[in-house]
Parts: sequence; C-alpha cells; structure tokens
Amino acid sequence: MLSRARRWRLAAHSATCVAGVVLAAAPAATAAELGAGRLPLPAALPTLPVGGTAPGAAPVAAVAALSGRCRGAGARPGHAARARMRSALLCLVNRQRARHGRRGLAADGRLMRAAARHAADMARRHYFSHVSPSGSGPAQRARAAGWRGGVREAIAWGCGALSSPRATVRAWMASPPHRAILVGGRHAVGVGYRGTRACGGRGDWVLDVG
Repeated sequence: MLSRARRWRLAAHSATCVAGVVLAAAPAATAAELGAGRLPLPAALPTLPVGGTAPGAAPVAAVAALSGRCRGAGARPGHAARARMRSALLCLVNRQRARHGRRGLAADGRLMRAAARHAADMARRHYFSHVSPSGSGPAQRARAAGWRGGVREAIAWGCGALSSPRATVRAWMASPPHRAILVGGRHAVGVGYRGTRACGGRGDWVLDVG
C-alpha cells in the first residue's frame, strides 16, 4: 500500500495550485471508452442540449436576481455545517454561470451522492485524485449512484480561508479547465464536501456536473 506522502506526491502530478488551493479537473473519455470500461474517467456525452434546462434548474434571470451574499460563502471548513457549505458553493457557482449567460445548475440527488462519497473517501483515505486507490473514477462513481449521463468533475482542497466556498470557486474560475466545467453547457450538479479543523480548517471539495 502506498504511504500517505507517496499518494499526495502522485496526485500532485495532475493537480494545479491556484493561490494556495490545490485543484484537479478530470479529462473526458469517449463514449467507446466509457462503454468498454477501459478508462476511469468521465464521459463527454451531453445530457441535455446546450441552452436547455433540467427540472428545477433556475433560469439566468432568476439566478442574476439573487441579492446579497451567498450565505456561508466565506465560512472555513470545520466551522460550518456540511449542508451550509455545499449550498454556499452551489450558490456561488450559479452566480458565475449567470454572469456567463448560463442557466443555473440544479442539484441532482444521484450526482450529490457520487460527489459526497468521493469527498468523504478522499478525506478518509488521505488522497487527492479523480481516481480512487481502488480504481473508481468519476464515471463509475456516478453510475453507481444511479446517474446514466455524462459527467465532468472538478476537485479542490485547501486550508483555512483558502478552502472556503468563495475561495474554492474563485480558484476554479481562475483555471481555464475548471472554469469550462463550471460554466459549460451542463445542467445538473452534485457537490461533495468534507471538512475538518486540520491546518486551520481543511476542506475537500468535489463538483460533479452532468
């Protein structure tokens, strides 16, 4: 079994550091690769036409009309309830989408389960990667949770204020591969988060967009 330090070194090869927040974005697999199960990566298959909407998705006007701040946007990991942290991050993501002329992402229970399980697994087994030590990737996790469409995944972790919902979304938006996931033409989302009080408040974040 790889040591914790070794797992972090391996993860660093595919990760990007933006303002102290460690990020990674999974590339897309082709439909053939997904069907053959050869790659533990997300499929690049759209679940809805660009410009469409999933049930419960907020239209751009409704998202843009939100006033005030996203509650809990600046909260540190380990100091706020998990549901509040996830809600704040999704609020911030949808505001970014509104600024880019996109409809808001609607939380999907299946993607929420997949993202939550991965965030918890990374925190519990001390690794940072789209592929778990046991070999499961975003597509496999989403399918195990009942999702049958394509999925793209962004992950991040940081310490203290650098891992608040606001700092995490800012870091993703500052990275072109992550920004493409946040403001792309998908319409359903799952947010995974696991926070501890280590290093001033450490947060592991997973965003699964389908």
